[in-house]
Amino acid sequence: MKKFFLFITCISLLASCIEEFDLGIEADDEVLKILIIEATLTNELKNHTVALSRMDTLVDLGIDSVYNPYTPIRDINRDLVRYETNATVSIENSNGTTYSFNESSPGIYESDIQFAAEMGNSYQLSIVTSDGKKFTSTDMEIEGLASISNIYAEKTTSESGAEGIGIFVDNTVETGNVQNLRYTYDETYKIIAPNWVPNDFKLTNYDPCALPVVTYDLEIIEREEEQQICYGNNLSNSIIQARQSNLGKDNIKKFMVRFIDKQNFIISHRYSIEVTQLVSGSTSYSFYDQLNNFSQTGSIFSQVQPGFLEGNLSSDDGRQGSVIGFFDVVSVSKNRLFFNYSDFYADEELPPYPFNCSELTAPESHDSFCLSGPRGPNPCPQSVIQQVDLNLISYVKPNVNEGRCQGPHIFVPKICGDCTVLGSNVEPAFWVE
Repeated sequence: MKKFFLFITCISLLASCIEEFDLGIEADDEVLKILIIEATLTNELKNHTVALSRMDTLVDLGIDSVYNPYTPIRDINRDLVRYETNATVSIENSNGTTYSFNESSPGIYESDIQFAAEMGNSYQLSIVTSDGKKFTSTDMEIEGLASISNIYAEKTTSESGAEGIGIFVDNTVETGNVQNLRYTYDETYKIIAPNWVPNDFKLTNYDPCALPVVTYDLEIIEREEEQQICYGNNLSNSIIQARQSNLGKDNIKKFMVRFIDKQNFIISHRYSIEVTQLVSGSTSYSFYDQLNNFSQTGSIFSQVQPGFLEGNLSSDDGRQGSVIGFFDVVSVSKNRLFFNYSDFYADEELPPYPFNCSELTAPESHDSFCLSGPRGPNPCPQSVIQQVDLNLISYVKPNVNEGRCQGPHIFVPKICGDCTVLGSNVEPAFWVE
């Protein structure tokens, strides 16, 4: 749960990369003490969570998630955030009920019991860090209730002129002041590895330094797990807000939450999106609108000083610029949609796979790494056993036309024959064909 902090760093980004931006403040010890708070309380009955971390250098957050077939796959889910541990976290409502939170994992605090925010009650978040500093929010409450009455996909054109699919929602106001809306989405899509075959390499007893020659056992065996069909997943990483007219008395119609270019591979087979609608207050809307305006102008945070982008959290000692975040109390409505590429482009080729999957070959073995004496440059590609050892390739078929710098196997980069590079091989519980 490092969503809010990474959301700030990701606000103007595409899904495949993270860029740096200038906070306009020096990276000194005071800046590194800034507390980052993510906390949204909803009317869902569940164990709610609060995430706490400290500001970190943005260099540490620069993840390059572009697939490189020549290097081992990196775990980009590793911990990049300086989580704030051993804090005391609680939420108190206007009836005097206090909900305590315990640290379920570093920096992630989960309520002891399940509860739901209720209309008519206000809620205040309180945090005491391990060094004794206290932070509190203003009182927040649910403004109103509205449900997503319809979710649907239609062919449309983006503002830049690209053809694609728009995901639209209609809503119905139920009660209260429903004027400020925020949307998030969670999309899941089927991935089919284009060069999958039922067999793959298995390397054992590999000693690249053995003398006089390398020793190893290389077999072609049946795959031991599902690697043909997987499921990818993306969460929304931009601010999507809407305002209803006439103080929320009118329902929203055909509001586009997501646009997907027709050449985006995530819609190649089957695609699902769950849209969440949050009814928020005016202070929440203003906070996220200001954040969004920075990103739209291309100068996000370029002029921000501590305290410039103010949320509803403050330090009890009155010190400015020591906390970033927003404690929101909202009502929630969710709806899910499925569709196939063929539903909209029945007679067209599927979008291109996100990698050029050319068939390759290379010598099966290589000279010992521990040979003494001078050696000239090797003009041939990295050997099969080296690439299998690094988990870089997937088997395709025998090579019947061996030549210089070739070997007995045809293979492809791992991403082309093993879908688990891009997603999970476990079908989601909600998935339907």
